Amino acid sequence: MKTIRRLSAIIIGFVLFISGALKLMDPVGAGLVMDEYFSFLHLGFMSFASSLFGAGFALCETILGIALITGVWRKAVAFVSLCFLGLFTLLTTILWIFNPSMDCGCFGEAIKLTHAQSFFKNCILMALWVLAFIPVREQEPTRKIKYVSFGIASISSCLFLLYASFSIPLIDFTSLKTGTELYCEENIDFEEIDDFSKLHELYPVLSISNVAGESVDSLVLTGNVIVASAHTPQKMKGNSWAKIASVFKSAQQAGYSTVLLASATPDELESLVRDPELLSCSYFADRKDLLSLNRSNGGLSYISDAQIIAKWSINRTPTKEKLTELAQTNSTEALIAENNSSSLKMQAFLLYVFAIMLLL
Repeated sequence: MKTIRRLSAIIIGFVLFISGALKLMDPVGAGLVMDEYFSFLHLGFMSFASSLFGAGFALCETILGIALITGVWRKAVAFVSLCFLGLFTLLTTILWIFNPSMDCGCFGEAIKLTHAQSFFKNCILMALWVLAFIPVREQEPTRKIKYVSFGIASISSCLFLLYASFSIPLIDFTSLKTGTELYCEENIDFEEIDDFSKLHELYPVLSISNVAGESVDSLVLTGNVIVASAHTPQKMKGNSWAKIASVFKSAQQAGYSTVLLASATPDELESLVRDPELLSCSYFADRKDLLSLNRSNGGLSYISDAQIIAKWSINRTPTKEKLTELAQTNSTEALIAENNSSSLKMQAFLLYVFAIMLLL
């Protein structure tokens, strides 16, 4: 029975830890999910703090998962986990009943669950909680070393969130992730599409317009293109525009075309960007599309012959040498190298934390 109790707690902890870590990896996406919840619950006045709440909730979820796996403070953790699971179950019940057009965000962008699936997932976790903690008074004492592993794993998760806040997700699960082949609306055969709800999934389109409002999607469909995307240009600082201008200059010297995409009106962008060269290659796109293309506000993306190859945060822009190397490398090889590097970092973090929690 003791084994079943501990195994049940570890399973709950594993689910909470993975769910939280996937959201920690993408704090911008966590904020978007929280914003949808605020909107659904008619708490739109809280949207200004959605990013803070999203990241904070994800961190709490991750640390609770660590506490369950390591088995520290078992009675207190039992109470907190019951509150968490009860809240999740209540929210998913409401979502299942009203069925709004939103994702529960349980696992960020990585795994999409229907409202019914989310509800039953939480019901299973509640059943496991009963196995793990009832009766609460019979909880086994915790070995002292586990408090050390809890502390190390929790601090590591906080540092991971700090890293993610200044970077882009190590693994991209958006509709415009690296490796995606972009289409132009003129090239889509709509007669062959049976389910139009999957249109953007089957034919990803980055809709771009010029100052006159004309569609110019083809700008990123041929040749090597460096795209800077500002999904909220009003919040960008002057040095961010300077970084983009510097990268564009290096990219042009390396043979790339350069495009600045902003979610703004032409007048707004002109008031924000003082560099005439940047304005000369500026175009406009929907905020949601730009958030899918690059989570970083002012982030950079490399697109080669309509395929998204690599992405960078505005805080870690590519050097001239890096751009030259990419331009001279086969696009498929560059894509594999960039993806492998990021995914290995995420895998290393997860393996490190699990090793600390389970082996220490």
